[in-house]
Amino acid sequence: MHNNKFKTMAVAAAALMSVLLTSCSNQVQQTEKSRTAGEISQTSSGVSSEPTTQTSSGSSAEPTTAKPLDLVEDLSKYDLKDGDSLEQIVSKMESKYGIDIVYGNDIRTEFKDENETLRAKPNTNDNEIAAALKDIDEGLNALPKGFIKQLPYGKHKILKMYLTGPITIDGVDGGGVPAFTSDSDEELYLTIEVLEQGVVNVPTVLHELTHIIDFKLHYDGIINEDDWSKLNPEGFTYDNSYGDSLAGKKDPKYCYTTDHYVGHNTDNSNDDIWFYYCYSKVNAYEDRATMLENLVIYRIWNYEVAEGLYKCPHMKAKMEYYLKLIEKDFVMNASDRDAWADAFRKIS
Repeated sequence: MHNNKFKTMAVAAAALMSVLLTSCSNQVQQTEKSRTAGEISQTSSGVSSEPTTQTSSGSSAEPTTAKPLDLVEDLSKYDLKDGDSLEQIVSKMESKYGIDIVYGNDIRTEFKDENETLRAKPNTNDNEIAAALKDIDEGLNALPKGFIKQLPYGKHKILKMYLTGPITIDGVDGGGVPAFTSDSDEELYLTIEVLEQGVVNVPTVLHELTHIIDFKLHYDGIINEDDWSKLNPEGFTYDNSYGDSLAGKKDPKYCYTTDHYVGHNTDNSNDDIWFYYCYSKVNAYEDRATMLENLVIYRIWNYEVAEGLYKCPHMKAKMEYYLKLIEKDFVMNASDRDAWADAFRKIS
C-alpha cells in the first residue's frame, strides 16, 4: 500500500490553486448542479468488466462496507441556510456526513509521516471557516447519500476533517498545501487549508477523498493493482517521482494535457491518451485521483474542464473500471448511483 500521502498535494499545490482560482472558479460556480439518471456502460477494454476482489495476499474477500441508515433518510434537514452560525454549520455537516470537524485552536498542528512532517497553523476566523465549510458542503453534497460515512475502514471509526490556516512542509520552501491525507497515521483525516475570505480548493478536497476511497478499496481487498496495470500502456510503469512533477520534467507521452485544468494541449491522439495529465503518472493513486477530478467538477458545477477526456477510449475504460470498484465496495441508493453513471455517460 502506498504509505506516503503527504506529497499528494505538496508537489502540485501552488499550480493547482493558481490555475483553479483564476481559470475555473469564475465559470463553474455560476452553473447549476446536474441531477440525472442512467447506468454505467460496459467496459470495452481487454480487462474483465467485473473487477477482481483480492486481499493483499491474493485471496478473495468480502468487503467490510457498513450499510448506513441514511441511504433512504431525508437529509434536507441538514441543508445549510443563510444565517446559520458556524456552530450550526458544523453540527449539520457532522450529522449529514458522519465526520468530526475540527477548527480554530483545537486543530492538530503536526502531521508526521515516515519521510516528512507537515505543520498547520490555526485559522481562528470563524467567518472564514464558515465560508469554507459551505463550499466544502457543496462538493460533498454531490457524492452519493451516505458515501462519506462509509469511508472509515479497519481501526478507523470516523473521518476527521481539520480546517486550518497555512500548511507548510519541513524543509520545503514556497507554495501552499491546499489539502492532504495519509494512510499511515493513527487517525483517518483530511486536512484542508482555509485561505483569506474562506477560500478553499474544493476539487482538491475531492481529489484527497479519492485517496481515502483507495485506502478503503485496498483494505477491503476490492482493488487489484495487477488488473489496474493492464489498463495502462504495455510496458508502462509509474515512476513514483513527485519531484519531477513539481519541476515540470515529466514526459507528456500518453497524457491528455500537461497540467491540471488545462485543455488538450499535447500531440497525443485520443487513441494514445491513457492519463489525464503528467502528474497522473506518479503512481496509481494519483492516476485514479486525477482521473476522477474531471467527473467530480462536472457533478458539482455541470462544467467539464477537460472536455472530451473520457471520450479517449483508454481513459473511458479506466474510469468505467474504477467506478465499478467503487460500486462494489460502497452501498448506494439507485438514484445516486444512476446520477453519477449518467453524468459519466454524458461526457464520455
